[in-house]
Amino acid sequence: MTEAADWTPERLLRDGLSEVDLSSPSGTKFSRLEYYLAGVAEIRATRIAAIQISRAAELAGQLRRSTRVDNAELVAVVVPLADTDRAVAELRKYLRSSETPAALLLGQDGSDWNVKWVGVQKGAETISAEKLAAFFGTQLESVVVKDRKIRTPAHPLVIDSRIQRMLRLTVRSSKSVMLVGPPGTGKTQLVGELIDDIGRNPESFGMGLIHDPLIVTPDESWTTRELVGGETVDDKKRLRFSPGHVLEAIAQDQWLVLDEANRADLDRIFGGLLTWLSGKEVMVGRVSADPRSSPIILTWGSDPESVVVGEERLRSDSLSNEPIYYVAGTDWRLIGTYNAVDAQRVFRFGQALGRRFGHVPVSAPRADQFSTALSNRISAADTPIPEPQAGQLRAILERIYTAQGVVLDPMGPAALLDVSDYVAAGLLANTDTDLRQLVAEGYLASMGSWLSGYDGNTLTRLGEELGAEEVLGGQWNWLLDHLKALR
Repeated sequence: MTEAADWTPERLLRDGLSEVDLSSPSGTKFSRLEYYLAGVAEIRATRIAAIQISRAAELAGQLRRSTRVDNAELVAVVVPLADTDRAVAELRKYLRSSETPAALLLGQDGSDWNVKWVGVQKGAETISAEKLAAFFGTQLESVVVKDRKIRTPAHPLVIDSRIQRMLRLTVRSSKSVMLVGPPGTGKTQLVGELIDDIGRNPESFGMGLIHDPLIVTPDESWTTRELVGGETVDDKKRLRFSPGHVLEAIAQDQWLVLDEANRADLDRIFGGLLTWLSGKEVMVGRVSADPRSSPIILTWGSDPESVVVGEERLRSDSLSNEPIYYVAGTDWRLIGTYNAVDAQRVFRFGQALGRRFGHVPVSAPRADQFSTALSNRISAADTPIPEPQAGQLRAILERIYTAQGVVLDPMGPAALLDVSDYVAAGLLANTDTDLRQLVAEGYLASMGSWLSGYDGNTLTRLGEELGAEEVLGGQWNWLLDHLKALR
């Protein structure tokens, strides 16, 4: 690579953008641009997120929804359109209310790319934007940030402290981690809370960097191509290798989170990942069907950050047998959530794949933990439930949760906690509405499809508890009548 001191703005934009296929959905197509901008700004390339936006009106919204910009020090927005003024206004709006300290807008004049705007949050302690503005000869705008509160989960999980410790130590000591438990136990939320904790203090986890998650949900149609990568027809009608989610996450230095992982047959589609997860280097494909083309190598590095070496050869027209290395850093992690109940109807892991993961059990909370979570949920509701209805609601839902734990398959509290929101909405609409009616309706709406899968004997046993006058009373029979429609 050319030293930063030798770059000119024209050369940087030509090499970093002019040869990029803007129609490609690849998440790594701007990696060279990010590398160049990092050299000018003297920051890590992993702290820059280059994003393409097709419509200026959607710029701020797309940036807020993108996980790539989380924890970025600089967002470089590529806008291949003429509506620069609107794009600047939207980018300014984004900076005012985001966690991103600096932004840069790249637009086109004919076939030439130019830096149209550079902005930095007022008071942000970053010099990267100043260096970039000076390099491109663009005036730096200081944007006043709106007051904002620290973002915290609306309903933090109530979970066993040993399981929390187990998750943190497993993530610290293992490259691949699987959270296993019944539905509704908060496995996905637990991953999010963990990533937030690491983002606040990565050193406490033995990590040197903050890594955003790339969250995907597998399904039964997945093949190795979706997960790892494989041959696909490119825009020039050529059969070329296209990176899958694992390679994309490594290229962007993001953790890969497979939410509800067992909805895909991972034993079938993991392919060479089995070898790689055991710490070995593996070839996962070639750039093209020509056996002389560059092999794609998946390997591990000794630095915290993940990188791609030779990525430009993926789209090069020239034939080369030089390998392309996807190098996962020491901080990189693969995390999955696994629904042990639905595994009866979807897919299970085989022994070989299972050994590649550290497993963390996320069980349904104890009754006292559910009571704490329920109290937190009711007290934090947007629509407060007055006493004595709040106390009555707590007593009913606690009895339902205990009965479910005795009679039914394991189930987390998430859906049952949602019943409290339904009741709050119902009382807001009409404070005279019977509380048990609202609980029965909310219970049917949130858990009816699950209950409908049980036979009559099981529901009779459940009804012995839920049909008690101090729980649902006669509303249990109403629920059973309407449960038939969900079968």
